[in-house]
Amino acid sequence: MKHILKIIWNQKRNYYWIFMEQVLVTIILMLSAVSVLESYKKYKTPGMLNVENTFVVGYLSGNSATQEEMGNSLKSMNILLENMKKLPYVKTITRGFNLAPYQRDNELYASQVPSDSIRIDDKRFMAIYKFSDEFGASVLNVEMEEGTWFENRALPDGSLPVVITRQFASKAGWTTSVGKKIPFGSRFFTVTGVAAGLKQVPFEPSPIAIVIPSFAMGGMPFENMVKIETGMEREFIEAFSKEFQRLIPYESMEPFLNYMPSLKSMWTSQSVLSVILQGIPTLFLFIFAFIGTFGLYWMMSQKRMKEYALRIALGSTKSKLIGIVIGESLLITCMAILPALALSLFIYEYNAVHVIAVSITIFVMLLFAIVSAWYPAWKVSRVNPAEALQYE
Repeated sequence: MKHILKIIWNQKRNYYWIFMEQVLVTIILMLSAVSVLESYKKYKTPGMLNVENTFVVGYLSGNSATQEEMGNSLKSMNILLENMKKLPYVKTITRGFNLAPYQRDNELYASQVPSDSIRIDDKRFMAIYKFSDEFGASVLNVEMEEGTWFENRALPDGSLPVVITRQFASKAGWTTSVGKKIPFGSRFFTVTGVAAGLKQVPFEPSPIAIVIPSFAMGGMPFENMVKIETGMEREFIEAFSKEFQRLIPYESMEPFLNYMPSLKSMWTSQSVLSVILQGIPTLFLFIFAFIGTFGLYWMMSQKRMKEYALRIALGSTKSKLIGIVIGESLLITCMAILPALALSLFIYEYNAVHVIAVSITIFVMLLFAIVSAWYPAWKVSRVNPAEALQYE
């Protein structure tokens, strides 16, 4: 090690650019690794809802729609959904509001949907209100951590049954939530269950939310989700459109269908594309850095050919010679990693994601050092001392 350090110090001008290049590559690679792992962690947080074979259906009213047409359309939509339930490939229909995911991101949910401050003991925090009937959990396969989903009616004590998310329970400081009372105007909510989460976007955390029975919605419009059998999408779209034209024949009303898996793919693709766009420059930088480092080691190995030949003539084995060249590369890389580690201490909290990302970066950079120096080291180990030193 002392010998390798002396070699590097004596040729520090040759190693300077390799060192600076690897410092830059290590920092950018670390930032990219953290970004990818944080995105993956967000995706894997609890609360992902199962929207396979699920449609959100309804109607859109134009500016020319009269009050009579809107009232008739609401009644007709109830009849239409009852007719849809009779189709053999329709599994379940749930009616509520703001429960369907992927309609908008967390920021828009917070600004465009019902939300209010909740007061629990001495804590006050904002929560998003969602509405559902008793079928909401089965349509979306909501993961319940505690208790059960509610029935769409008031409890015997007059309170409204509600399901809260784990994020809500954590904010309230509850370890056991079922049976807890939440004040709501002149009435109370009674918690019947705790959901692991109710994600609205795949790569964002589940919000602090409370799910209220849909019968308490008042005059708010319903959001209808329909779960069907696999492969029956076309048949359902045709049946819904036919029934809509028959029951709601107004020009001011248009059918509305959103295929939930397509919306999920759109949101997922946007986030994945963002990660890829971050990764592409890093990949190109890594490739160019590898080529540059390989070229510099190759050039230095050619300049130092007589030195290597003399080492072999004095008894150095091929494996030791390869070890010296790769050792130089590893030592330069280890020194280049130190500034990146120092920077990470200032910008990261060092949770599990950061530790894994930094560990991956160190492993990749060490592998980078070995691979970039291995071929030049192998070539110099095969030098013929007689040919290299014949003019000395």
